Order: sequence, then structure tokens, then C-alpha cells
Amino acid sequence: MKRFLAIKVFLWFWLTVISTLAIMVSVSFLQPDVLASKDISPPMLKNLFHMKKSLDRHLERMPDKSLEEILTHRRHGKRSKLYLKNSDPDKSLISSPELNQFDLTLLNFAIGDEPKVINTEKYRAYGPVSIRARQHDYQLFMILDNREGDLFLKVKLMPRWMKLTILLLASLVLSYWFAMGLLKPIKQLQLAAAKLAKGELNARAQVDSKRRDELGQLGKDFDIMASQLETQVLSQKRLLADISHELRSPLTRLQMATGIAAGKASGELDNYLQRIEKESHLLDHMLSDILQLSRLESGTSCLVLHSLCIAELLEPIISDAQFESQQLNKQIVVGELPESYLVGDAVLLNRAIENIIRNALKYATAKVTIKCEVINEQFVLQVADDGAGVSEEMLDKLCIPFYRASQSRTPDVNQKGGFGLGLAIAQHAIKVHHGHILFKNNHGLDVTLSIPLTQQNDLQQ
Repeated sequence: MKRFLAIKVFLWFWLTVISTLAIMVSVSFLQPDVLASKDISPPMLKNLFHMKKSLDRHLERMPDKSLEEILTHRRHGKRSKLYLKNSDPDKSLISSPELNQFDLTLLNFAIGDEPKVINTEKYRAYGPVSIRARQHDYQLFMILDNREGDLFLKVKLMPRWMKLTILLLASLVLSYWFAMGLLKPIKQLQLAAAKLAKGELNARAQVDSKRRDELGQLGKDFDIMASQLETQVLSQKRLLADISHELRSPLTRLQMATGIAAGKASGELDNYLQRIEKESHLLDHMLSDILQLSRLESGTSCLVLHSLCIAELLEPIISDAQFESQQLNKQIVVGELPESYLVGDAVLLNRAIENIIRNALKYATAKVTIKCEVINEQFVLQVADDGAGVSEEMLDKLCIPFYRASQSRTPDVNQKGGFGLGLAIAQHAIKVHHGHILFKNNHGLDVTLSIPLTQQNDLQQ
């Protein structure tokens, strides 16, 4: 297996190191010549004072000779070059013409009178040591060529704060650039996975196809997986819809035949035919639900939007539910219905709300509470029953088609069982209205749906 990502990390590390050094060198050439001092070693300090004593002796023994003649004596310039710095630059002296190539005026910026090693780009100076000659005060320096390469010496002479700043900025910028290159495909995968988990089967990571590392391959594999998953799920939904559609015709013929037979039958046979007719109607109802759910899931269900009065929308639904509750010896408690208007498809909203209320009525022990209000431009409907509720791990599965919760939540004995499609249809009907539905346990099952009062689509009158 090719490990492009490991190679990329390795190369990027060295790119950061080399780039940081290159930036330091580049910046070092932009700064003027500078001084960098450090403590002088004992042997060199001894040599420096030995040179001072030698000059003092020669000055005593040769009073007739000038200071410049004594300084240029071969004995003094044999091992090192000397520089006598005077407060008056014109009176400063050198032991060798070779020192003219160096900018000795930099030593004027040396701080303190304690001897030390002073590094510049071209030379290294040891000193100063005070000396008095021919009634003038001087500072003695020993000058040596700086044998270190110019390139790294300039970097070495840079202020510490400047080197740290360059190191931090260069590493931060390059590390950020590298991190963004890694995080971008990971973020794309994360977003695509989240969308896929929410049911958006067309979600793809869309990682840059030019990436040839492990992350690029992972993105391609994810998109292949998502495409296959979408194909399989859509095929299953299409198959279910096709089967449901094809069953409608033989079911209709069965109902017609049952009706004809019921007209000619009598006695016990008539009871069986009535049972067949009842079950065929239930099967027809289930097929209708499957087809409607299929249209909602596939997005082929066209919304017919109108401005709807919330109170007028809910009143007939609640009235029918109250009639059913009386037959079941149950109670429906309804709060005040708002007179606000919302934009939506009356048929879909009616079906969604009716399914939620009928589901609550089915599983309630004695009472169903309906509360409706408008909050922050949102139509909020809360339907709560006093049944056994649902386990927390099952709440997110209530809208799965044909799903049934645990045996603890079974319908009332007087109620016939459903098909497990009502809440699935309700969820998709609310979703196409850009709303959402929430389930929670609160001494029973508490269902809350929220729909914005206005839709993104154009209002159809």
C-alpha cells in the first residue's frame, strides 16, 4: 500500500525547517552590520593583557619612537592585528593596513569597559583594555579574521527575539497551511457523513480528485459507498412503490368479487365475506399509505400551497378525534387555537396532524392533551398522551416505516393496530414544509411538531 500521506508529512516537516532557515538568512542580509558579544575566555584574556604589557614596555624603552611605529612593529603584528581606539577617530591607530578592509567604527558601539569577545560579520575583536600612550588614552583591541562563513554568521548575529519571531511565524504559517490541506478533505467527509446520516442520500464528500494520498482515496471510497447506498435504498423504495401500485388492481378486483359474492351469500358464509372485505379495505388503505410515503420520500409529491388559518385547519381534525375518543371512553383536552395563518399544503398538513393525534389516541390510557401556539414565526403543535411511553433508544426510530416499538407500548384493546406508516408520513409531510418533529417521554409520549408560518416556495392562491 502506498503511503503518500506519510511521505507528505515527512517532506512538509523538512520544508518547514528549510523554509525557516531560508527566511532567517534572507532577513539577516537585510539588516546592517551588527555586534554580538560574549565573555572572553581566560587564555585569550591573558594574551590581551600580555599584549598590553608588551606595548607598555616598548613605549618605555623607545621614547623617541612614535606610537604608530611601535604598534606596527613586527613583534606585535606577528600573531594578531591591533587596534588602538581613541575618542577622536582621527587619532585611532592600527597595526596593519589589512585592518583597513574592516569597519572598525563598529567597535565604537561596544558597551562597557570590561574585556569581551565582539563578533562582527568580517572580524572578531577581543577587548577593550585601557592603555595610556604618549599622553593620550586609548582602548586596545586584538583583531582576528572571522573564519566562520558569512551566511550563518549573519544569522548568528541576529537578535534573539528576531530569530524566535521568524521561527514562530514561519512554522505557524507553514503548519497552518499543511493542517488546512489535511482538514479540508476530513471536513468534507464529516459534512457528507452527517448529511448521509440525516437521509440525504445524494450527499457526497467531493474530495479533490487530484489528491492521490490516503485522504483522497478515502474520499473516493466514501463517494462510491454513498452512491451504492443511494442506489440500493432508491431501488428498495421503487420496488416497494411498484409492488404497492401493482397490487392495487388485483385488490380492487378482489373487493368487487367479494361484494358480488356477499350479495348472493347468506348465514355463516356472509360473515366470512365481510371479514374478507374488511381486510381488503385495510390492505387498500395500507397500499395508499405506502404510495403516499414513497412520493414524499422521492420528492415527487407536488405541494399545493395556500394561506391557511391554523384554527380552521385544526378544528375538523380535532372534532373527528373527539368523536373517536368518546367511542373509546377517552378524553381529548384542547387548548386555545390560534387565529394566525401559515402557508402550506392543506391535504398534507391535515394528514400529518391527523396521524399524530390518532397515534396518541391509540396509545393513550385515558387522556390526550393538544396544545397549539405560534412562537417566533413558527407554528408549534404539541400532542401528549398518558400511555406507557417509549424507551429512550426507540424514540429516534418511531418514524421508520413499519417499525413497531417495544411491547410495553401497545395499542388500547379497543383500537386496531396500525401499519407503522402514520408517523413516517407525518414526518415527511412536515419535512417538506421545512419543519421538524420531536419525540420525548413525559408520562407518556410527547410529540411536538414545528412548521414555519411562511415557506420558501411561492404562495399559490
